[in-house]
Amino acid sequence: MIVEISWSSLFLEKEKVVICQRCKSELSQITGHVCSRCGRMRHEHREEVMCGDCERWSLGNKTNHLDQNIACFEYNNFAKELMALYKYKGDYVLGAVFAAALQQKCMVKNKSIIIPLPISEERRYERGFNQTEGLLHLAGIPFETQLKREHTEKQSKKSRKERIEQEQFFFVENNTEISSREIVLVDDIYTTGATLHLAAKALKEAGAKSVSSITIFR
Repeated sequence: MIVEISWSSLFLEKEKVVICQRCKSELSQITGHVCSRCGRMRHEHREEVMCGDCERWSLGNKTNHLDQNIACFEYNNFAKELMALYKYKGDYVLGAVFAAALQQKCMVKNKSIIIPLPISEERRYERGFNQTEGLLHLAGIPFETQLKREHTEKQSKKSRKERIEQEQFFFVENNTEISSREIVLVDDIYTTGATLHLAAKALKEAGAKSVSSITIFR
């Protein structure tokens, strides 16, 4: 019997042995009480529904263009190592580790358009792929790409203050496909949230009804 080979079939076969169970246990899943705005896990019991970062964002008179973020795992030291291998070393198949968690979160948003956070053409050439599109491909989740991004300095090289105060570098390619729609942005890591807020702002200015996000890590 001839079996048709495709990229997806190759990845699905490897998904079973991407990382061992011991390594997978190092991923800390976000459960229980979380910040209502950014999805960070709350380790202490407090009456407030927002974490300190989101409270400071609101006090700084920043507009909350992003309605809500849902995150899958905490960004611990193991997560940093894993994402460095996937994102910067090009170990693409590692993205399959997050497929089940991403599928589960996206099912909650089944009436929305899924849009991966874009990278610039220069950054795509440098890395060889868009890491967020890769996560969605490996999870078998359809997505659209109306949101585009201009080339800027790497976010990792900017301070927290610089990230929060940066100018808009996202734009929507086709407003008619965004107008009055519910959008879910997907990204790998939520740090300050500034990049996701800028993306949400561009989408809302293009007419989106709502913009929330799903990130692998928070």
